[in-house]
Amino acid sequence: MSILQERLSRGRALMPYLTACDPTAEAFLEAALGAVEGGAAALEVGIPFSDPVADGPVIQMAHQRALAAGGSVARSLDLLSELRRQTATPVVLFTYFNPLVAYGVDRFVRDARAAGAQGVLVLDLPPEEEPDWYAFSAAQGLDPIVLDSPNTSVVRAERIVAAGRGFVYVVSREGVTGTHAGTAIGLEARLLELRCLTDLPLAVGFGIRTHEDVESVWKVAECAVAGSAFVECLSKAAAGERRAAAREFVNTLVGTSSFIQEITP
Repeated sequence: MSILQERLSRGRALMPYLTACDPTAEAFLEAALGAVEGGAAALEVGIPFSDPVADGPVIQMAHQRALAAGGSVARSLDLLSELRRQTATPVVLFTYFNPLVAYGVDRFVRDARAAGAQGVLVLDLPPEEEPDWYAFSAAQGLDPIVLDSPNTSVVRAERIVAAGRGFVYVVSREGVTGTHAGTAIGLEARLLELRCLTDLPLAVGFGIRTHEDVESVWKVAECAVAGSAFVECLSKAAAGERRAAAREFVNTLVGTSSFIQEITP
């Protein structure tokens, strides 16, 4: 069992999303550490990209700010190395395939693992297209995360979860990130189907904005993922206050069930 799988298997976990270098490298690191202090069980870190087609306006703007600040695959991995010196909290990299092709897909796996990533979710690269890369990533100790969407059939879900490691990312509803609130109708039935197909923990994303949303997810899955709401909160924080804003936001979402993470001075 990988570190990521073990951590999320405990249940009642929150994984906030933030984009590397948004709006600066220093501000990103402060926000990430604040999220850990607030009780995040793991972090999902987006690699800046010019065309994040699965994301809504809030996260698209985060990518634009990050790119303007010099964000790239290499810089994201450098920041992860810096973050790793201060916390052991698991990190999942969130990206698209084009940046990895430009960087070198096998090189990326090795460098991401060396930087301290525990997993990677490539939004537009299903296991059917590159099964060897999924196997290579797993063999290198970098959990390849698979994505289950509302349109994923049970037959296909069985096939893709077999290629995944760490956890299964369950998209709660159709559409891009940040365009809905609350949990989706029919989600519980989908999760029950997945329970019959895999022992991996389930992480539900899209539409998680409040403590009530998180509690609803925790009734049926191990982990809730907060993306657009967290990014929006950070974008409104004044300079120098992002760490405190991140800590308060995450702590509000997890309530009294927060993980206590160690921050190295």
